[in-house]
Amino acid sequence: MRSQAAAPRILVSGDLLRPRVEAGALRSMQNENIRWLFRLLRRALGEAAGEAPGCVLWGQGFDTPGFYAACGEEIGIESWARLYAADSLPEGALAVVERAFAGAAAAIAFEMPPVLRDALALLGVPVIDLAIHPVRFGPDIFFAADSSHPDCYAALLGFHVPPRRFDAWADLLAATAAKLGPEELPGDLLVLGQTRGDRSLVEGGRLRDLADAAPALRRLAAAHRGVMFRPHPYDGGDFGLLRAGIPFRRLHRAEGSVYALLAHEELAGVAALSSSVLMEARHFGKSAHALGRLPFRLAEERQDAAPGRQLSLVEGWLDADLWRAALAPVMAVTAPDGHRYRPPANALRLALRNFWGFNEITTDYLVELRSFAAAPGWSASARPAMAAQR
Repeated sequence: MRSQAAAPRILVSGDLLRPRVEAGALRSMQNENIRWLFRLLRRALGEAAGEAPGCVLWGQGFDTPGFYAACGEEIGIESWARLYAADSLPEGALAVVERAFAGAAAAIAFEMPPVLRDALALLGVPVIDLAIHPVRFGPDIFFAADSSHPDCYAALLGFHVPPRRFDAWADLLAATAAKLGPEELPGDLLVLGQTRGDRSLVEGGRLRDLADAAPALRRLAAAHRGVMFRPHPYDGGDFGLLRAGIPFRRLHRAEGSVYALLAHEELAGVAALSSSVLMEARHFGKSAHALGRLPFRLAEERQDAAPGRQLSLVEGWLDADLWRAALAPVMAVTAPDGHRYRPPANALRLALRNFWGFNEITTDYLVELRSFAAAPGWSASARPAMAAQR
């Protein structure tokens, strides 16, 4: 029988290395997301394992300054990029990882960098890594999952939804967008900006932007009648586009929902370094031009899936039975109970406070209706006229 002081066999963690400057001090960029995942899955993981999971954070279980020092690096976003997918670690840095995860049977992670996943695999700790799936236009956002342990991956494969199932969601959203316009677009190629610290921008040990893809962008621009640039909703800058050498007369700034643009009949294709929208474009029948390294390699049909290709977990992530199946290859788990939780629409969107443009053509309309209903002079007879105007 395990004592109450025994270390948890399941540890929830993530990117323990990514920094940000806050109030003049360096802090973790990802502790908040790791805590979010821990709180979300704590009950289900505890029921599956028969004991409470633990949580490893920057400064709470993991010595991030010690890790950087052992690597001969100062803490910073450039150092993070260099270490993100490093092929090896100094002995001292590996010791920091070992101390933090000692005794763990498995780690459940949120966007853990490859260098830490590889280090844990070397230390015999399987990782099940979760990220927000790149398809974000459905009834809710959901998880993309991978595992360093082939048997854990095989168990999760039973919950995988093939991406072709998402086409109908795109049809519904495209029909919704058709009611919103605009009727004409100033260009037929959409170029997307990204947030400058995005993990998908790390390539060759550094962070890239659109200027790094200037020759390819110029060729694409020449092959289209016009280029629309849509900044990332959380980073309004040009993301290096103005240094790419595309003539200004060919550039147009796009506003509004990216999904309204994807649904537009005049749009021919989408270009970006590594935006998840590239992976959404195919569901709207648009060509996608990846100018950098895509952050996801999604599994298609189950027979084609293998570790390294993320699985689409649309449902089940709050069910203990999913975690019983996923963890059974590496630890003792409790008996299945058959319980299935069906979250309401937008459950994870609301939990993360992040809608990625989806709200602009969906939930914002409900807010407008409610505001209109509360305005002076509102009456039920106004509803048909309002609908017709839209």
